[in-house]
Amino acid sequence: MSSVPNTARSLADSPARNNMFSSRLFTLSRYLAFFLLGAMTIYAVFRLATGDWTDVSQFWISRGGIIPTLILISVIDVILEGLAWAWVYHRFEVRTFDRVGVLAFLAGRAGLPLPAQLGRLIRPDAMVKQGRTPLLNALKAEAVVFGLDAISVISLLGGLMVFQVFPRLTPFAVLGAIAIPMFLGNVVTQMLTKTKLHLPLRFWWTWSTFFIIVIMMLGWLAHGLALYVLVEDLPGEMTLWDSLFFGPGTAVLGVATGLPGGIGATEGLLGTALKVRSVPIEHLAIAVAAFRLITFWMWIPIGWVAIGVLRKLSPDVKESMTESAG
Repeated sequence: MSSVPNTARSLADSPARNNMFSSRLFTLSRYLAFFLLGAMTIYAVFRLATGDWTDVSQFWISRGGIIPTLILISVIDVILEGLAWAWVYHRFEVRTFDRVGVLAFLAGRAGLPLPAQLGRLIRPDAMVKQGRTPLLNALKAEAVVFGLDAISVISLLGGLMVFQVFPRLTPFAVLGAIAIPMFLGNVVTQMLTKTKLHLPLRFWWTWSTFFIIVIMMLGWLAHGLALYVLVEDLPGEMTLWDSLFFGPGTAVLGVATGLPGGIGATEGLLGTALKVRSVPIEHLAIAVAAFRLITFWMWIPIGWVAIGVLRKLSPDVKESMTESAG
């Protein structure tokens, strides 16, 4: 008889234990990210302080022309992401293909330093304040954007890994990685039809959803290509495949640590990846700093400017309700 309450107690305690275990893993991942960043930073400072700056400085000065190219690729990356975002909201019957939609999307860049993807809440909040859609509908759209983005980057990284072993199977692997979650999403959507979490009819299992994922994947490819532009001529063994894999991969892993914007984690992981590929630490530090500056930090002030413009455009909700009632 005593085994029954013991079993019940153990079952009751298991969620708490699982949460504690997950919390410990979460904390450990943060410590590991900080350790990598700290170790790489200390080593870089040591090498920069004791090494010969002449060759390094001359090398990067001679490659100053790549900065405009890097900025252009970063802009293309953001445009592709914005197009996919607007398309998802459009399918939720939210008007986004206009000036307000562009500003709302860019406003989300101001939230890049926020932890745990909280920055994503800026965009649905902006659309609600502009009177474009109810809050629940905007939150569902943003959640779907996040899900499709996750599918796109996982499909890309999985396809790159398959390419290393079975190149001819890469297209089928990528299509499978996209089709399976689309099918499962369709099944779940049908189950939620009569709940508040329902999505637009036939949302997942459509060509529109497939092309949205492909657009997002192209954006991640541009992100990796930006890294390749920086490291292409560096000493070491970095290849196009390495850049396409480590560029998006380190960004995703950095954010997964829960650190604000993956700051510290992404730099540490990216620096470690470059070091593994035999890139000298002197060049490595400059490459990582330039890459993050243009693909991450540059967009944050742009996001704040977009927020400021949106505030001036925000309609007075009370006045609009009074006019409609009159």
